[in-house]
Amino acid sequence: MLRATVRSLLARKLRLLLASFAVLLGISFVSGAFVLTDSLSRVFDNVFGDASAGTSVVVQGTKPFNDSSNDEREPVPNAVLDTVRKVPGVESAVGSIGDPGATLILPNGKTLSVNGPPTIGTAYQAGSSAEPLRIIAGKAPVGLSEVAITGNTMKDKQLKLGDKVGVIGTGEEQTATIVGVTRFGATNSLAGATLLAFDPPSAQKLFGTPGTWTTIKVVAQPGVSDSDLRARVEKSLPKKVEAVTGKTYGEQQADDIQRGLRFFNIFLQVFAGIALFVGMFLIFNTFSMLVAQRARELALMRALGASRGQVLRSVLLESVVVGLVSSLGGFGLGVLLAEGFRSLMNAFGLGIPQGATVIQLRTLVVCLVVGVTVTVIAAMVPARRASRVAPVQALRESGPAEERSLVRRGSAGAVITLLGVLALVGGLSQESLPLLGLGAVLSFVGVTVISPLFARPVIGALASPFTRLGIAGVLGRGNAMRSPRRTSTTAAALMIGLALVAAISTLGSSAKKSVVQTVNDTLGADYVLHTSQYSEFSPAPAEALAKQKDLADIAVFRQAQAEVTVKGEQKGKEYLQGVQPDALAAVLKLDVLKGSLTGLNEGGVALSKATARSLGVTVGDTLTLNWAKTGQQQNPVAAIYDNNQFAGGYLVSDGTFEKNVTTRKVVVIALKAAPGASADSVRGSIETALKDYPNVKVEDQQQFVKQQGKQIDTFLNVLTGLLVLSVVIAMLGIINTLALSVIERTRELGLLRAVGLQRTQLKRMIRVESVVTALFGALLGIVVGVVFGYAFVTSLHDEGVTEFAVPWVRILEVLVIAALGGVLAAALPARRAARLKVLDAIAAE
Repeated sequence: MLRATVRSLLARKLRLLLASFAVLLGISFVSGAFVLTDSLSRVFDNVFGDASAGTSVVVQGTKPFNDSSNDEREPVPNAVLDTVRKVPGVESAVGSIGDPGATLILPNGKTLSVNGPPTIGTAYQAGSSAEPLRIIAGKAPVGLSEVAITGNTMKDKQLKLGDKVGVIGTGEEQTATIVGVTRFGATNSLAGATLLAFDPPSAQKLFGTPGTWTTIKVVAQPGVSDSDLRARVEKSLPKKVEAVTGKTYGEQQADDIQRGLRFFNIFLQVFAGIALFVGMFLIFNTFSMLVAQRARELALMRALGASRGQVLRSVLLESVVVGLVSSLGGFGLGVLLAEGFRSLMNAFGLGIPQGATVIQLRTLVVCLVVGVTVTVIAAMVPARRASRVAPVQALRESGPAEERSLVRRGSAGAVITLLGVLALVGGLSQESLPLLGLGAVLSFVGVTVISPLFARPVIGALASPFTRLGIAGVLGRGNAMRSPRRTSTTAAALMIGLALVAAISTLGSSAKKSVVQTVNDTLGADYVLHTSQYSEFSPAPAEALAKQKDLADIAVFRQAQAEVTVKGEQKGKEYLQGVQPDALAAVLKLDVLKGSLTGLNEGGVALSKATARSLGVTVGDTLTLNWAKTGQQQNPVAAIYDNNQFAGGYLVSDGTFEKNVTTRKVVVIALKAAPGASADSVRGSIETALKDYPNVKVEDQQQFVKQQGKQIDTFLNVLTGLLVLSVVIAMLGIINTLALSVIERTRELGLLRAVGLQRTQLKRMIRVESVVTALFGALLGIVVGVVFGYAFVTSLHDEGVTEFAVPWVRILEVLVIAALGGVLAAALPARRAARLKVLDAIAAE
């Protein structure tokens, strides 16, 4: 049996390799994700290890929440620095500043783009071994008028020593001369970030909170270990301040960077799963057709004494070999893919430092296990079918009819589809990604299983226009309808990719329509001010705007996180907005359902209707809010308002915010023009107030809606571009199915040629079959995708996606592209069919 299996593989190697290409692509994403993650982990461990090598101990605020990042830690009071310097064993201690919300204004007056790594304002401690920055050109900055900038930004923006730039921190723009070029540790940048270094007093004034430091870095005296010094320093610290070794601090920083880049890993793994899932249909169809073509061969093996188990193991062994070849190829391609993604990340300005590519044994093992498992699972049903071939079939002229009753199949498909829908509903309602993924998989499988029930009438209708092409169109239509199981399975691969495209497009169209509706229903402001990426910025522009007579109302929105507890049950970490209650009515169309917003001025909190329902509270109940600065505070529920996308789920007064949050930075400023003021006059007043704050954008309602739509389109285009991979795999499936179908029908095609069918007509027949199969898959995908899109929109109603819209233009484009893809997929099989020699084809078995 082993020899027979090997000969079977060699005889069909090209067909099996074509089928395995889908698995290869999927495994390449798995491999690339692991290699990329492992390589970046090693790189950043080395970068931060080198940068913190001269630091023995770092003093920092404790994590306010269990899952906090270093950015959420509270600053350290200046008094702690004096205390630490007096601890026995401390040789020196310096304060450090790190503000990831700084802004750099280039000499040409343009703001450095924030579409990527942040711009960080920092303090340069000249002469300290704990300073991670190194001056590689020029000199250390002194005073507010001098700045040193990292080498990556100097090179990318073609800056040079002596250039004058603008810097914005917590106040208005500060003009400074570039006097130094720095690097972070041994690299020119910190993951592509721009570091703006000033001397400590200037940095504290520009970027810090008065009287505080972001961290304190301590150097030990000779002979004092880092761990011993950490223990001594820890004893001298007040509450909410901790000490860690320099090594631990470097690991924390590296972990924060890696956490921010981890979405690449998740992104790649998701698309690897999609590619493998689509590939399973291709493998299944290929093995099903190969088994059907080998019916007499398998029957002869049974007649010669092979048991069912031996036949089953023979087919499964073929699938194992295909899986191994695919996995090894995918593993190697994944290593190259990881390098490609690394270069792509650098092209987008992420500034990944140079480092060795890390390939762990775990990556190879995972690739082999996943690839072989997926292939064997896909081949299991055809293998079982092969084991059931009876020896008597060796005496027949042809294999048994493929089609059996579809009633049992339809019942099973209906059950699977129902389970998938239930899992989808559960995943959407519980916001469970694993359950959502399971629901999608079951739904796709269920639709595939049940689709042969309606395949013939639908395919017949889709193919009817092609009958005008003459006999070629009639034959192509008949071939597509001949085997609904095969056609449905082939179309299923295309259905998955296009269903995801349709679902995402539907969600995007609905989101864009919802933005327009949301602005009309909830935003009362005439203008909205924010940065390009809605990052925090200085409150100083609001002070300048308050002096303009053309503006009637100004509402400053600030944002911070706090842990919410209700009746002793922790509900998790939530974002709260600090606002001026008096200005809310002017800038937001806020419908208060219960209570009054005046209660916010007395330390109360207002909740959206959806938030109050999820927490199970009403007006008069008390929330325990754990703030990063002040800890647990009791805040009564003062009001409940109708869901408002701009208000969010939680509102507190600016006074409550000021008391419990250290940062004074804002996220959005909403403006209402004075009655009777002209649009040109108001716009001029705003621009006058913002002349020293070029990082802040001003948009009226129409511009705001348009910008939101652009952001949604960008996101959709990226996802759609990646989903093209699944469509390519599906087209490979159509090519493979048609190629095997040509071989299966060799004698039939020879007879057609013998009775007068021309080569061009034969090619046209294959093309019609391919196009109809592609259109059937596209139609299934669109229907399933629109249903998925509707489910997503329904589940996101409380998140602001309130309108349902189907993108009919894009759906029409999908149908046209599917038809063209069918034409291209038929090219090689049609050419092979046309080249068959008539007499040889008729003589074929």
